[in-house]
Amino acid sequence: MDTFKIVVAGVGGQGTLLASRLLAEAAIKAGLHVKIGETYGMAQRGGPVMGHIQIGGETNNPQIRKGEADVLIGFEPAEAVRRGVTYLKKDGLALINTRKTTPVEVVSGMMPYPDMDKLFALLEKVTKNIHTFDATGIAEEAGDPITTNIVMLGAITESGLLPCSEEIVVNTMKEGLKPQFIEMNMKAFDLGKKAYHSL
Repeated sequence: MDTFKIVVAGVGGQGTLLASRLLAEAAIKAGLHVKIGETYGMAQRGGPVMGHIQIGGETNNPQIRKGEADVLIGFEPAEAVRRGVTYLKKDGLALINTRKTTPVEVVSGMMPYPDMDKLFALLEKVTKNIHTFDATGIAEEAGDPITTNIVMLGAITESGLLPCSEEIVVNTMKEGLKPQFIEMNMKAFDLGKKAYHSL
């Protein structure tokens, strides 16, 4: 199979790295070759965080080249667009949480948060295949906003693009999460699957 490439973008504290690792582990359980790379700034302070996951193929470089990602999973709108316009391939899939996480520069008054319409207009120059939803609000409905990452996993699984089955993804989650949180995370996962079909 060709290499399937995913970029995960967000800020520290959103669970982006855990989501990246769960996707990579699921692919490994499916018997696929996986390369994963992570970059993060001041993750403890809400700095930018990005994961690169390459599944299948024979790639040895963990870094996805510009314009080659099949999927962008964005946990924060501004970060998602910033990474999407760089890494997402033409007409690739963008899954984006619309809940803003205000960076330090905005809180301090140094700059305004970018206009959302202008942000998405930039991304639309790369792809029209954009699914936006309030994943954090959905996670709150599931029981805890910390499950935002699992909502996003549900959405990417529902897309049908992952080269591993939903059963493997779910089993990987159950093995990687604390038992007392599995029921809540499964609710978040199922709600994320439904959110994939929202506009």
